[in-house]
Amino acid sequence: MRDRFSEIQSFLKIVEAGSLSEGARRLGLSLAATSRRLTQLETRLGVPLIRRNSRHLTLTDEGAIFFDKAGRALAELDDAEAAVMRTATDASGLLRVVTTIAFGRRRLAPLLHHYAMLHPEVEVHLETAEQAGNIVESGHDIAICFDPQPDSTLIMKRLADNPRVLCASPTYLHRRGRPQHATDLADHDMIVVGSGAQDLWRGIDMGGAAPKRMLSTNDGELARLWAIDGAGVVIKSLWDVSEDLTAGRLETLLPAVSLPASRIAALYLPAQGDTAKVRSCLGFLAKHLGVDSANGRALHAD
Repeated sequence: MRDRFSEIQSFLKIVEAGSLSEGARRLGLSLAATSRRLTQLETRLGVPLIRRNSRHLTLTDEGAIFFDKAGRALAELDDAEAAVMRTATDASGLLRVVTTIAFGRRRLAPLLHHYAMLHPEVEVHLETAEQAGNIVESGHDIAICFDPQPDSTLIMKRLADNPRVLCASPTYLHRRGRPQHATDLADHDMIVVGSGAQDLWRGIDMGGAAPKRMLSTNDGELARLWAIDGAGVVIKSLWDVSEDLTAGRLETLLPAVSLPASRIAALYLPAQGDTAKVRSCLGFLAKHLGVDSANGRALHAD
């Protein structure tokens, strides 16, 4: 294949140069090597492409057809290479991102909208799912996940911490009272989101006691709605309830209680990290995908 390409390239250079000697000079080859390539090409094709004499080279009919079609083919190949090489330096093309439903709607969608306005050559496609699945199988460029498990086939980039808070609605607190100490939680109803939340509750020092579990679910949005409806105390990610805290639908409890933050991370294939669209998006998200824990408001992209 390499010899075939070299033969075609040599033929085109000879015709463009107008002579074997000038074609050889432009190719950086000897006159003998250049002539040999032309002969090999004509032998492989089974027709003469160039009529030679001591002063001039002229194309045969077959040579004219081959020069036109081969020339256009190599030009398109050059364009293809240039287009692919630009993806390493210029953010462009389709960028496919997948994340969880609630996070996609509440946090990632506005940020990716802003990113798309800053990078008009990038077409952003955001998908949401219960779990950000296998990006190799799904064909996504980036998966935004929470505490993802290590995967030897993927690169993991930490984007931000994900602080958690204890919160409840004003109606619940009016009915049951506001806990003043961690031990007071034993007298309250808890809403548990997923199996991991049980470990979070067990990590709170309640003096050996445990709160009463009233409701549990694997749906974070459902747990949030239960809490707003006054069903009990819930542990939620700050990004998920920041608007509810600002609007007064929920209130934070026991800020002195330390709850471990989870990690928001991006997963992507090693080769994808070399493309400008992925690099620029990850850099943008790492800069802006934060939460102002002092006042409970999501940071705005600037």
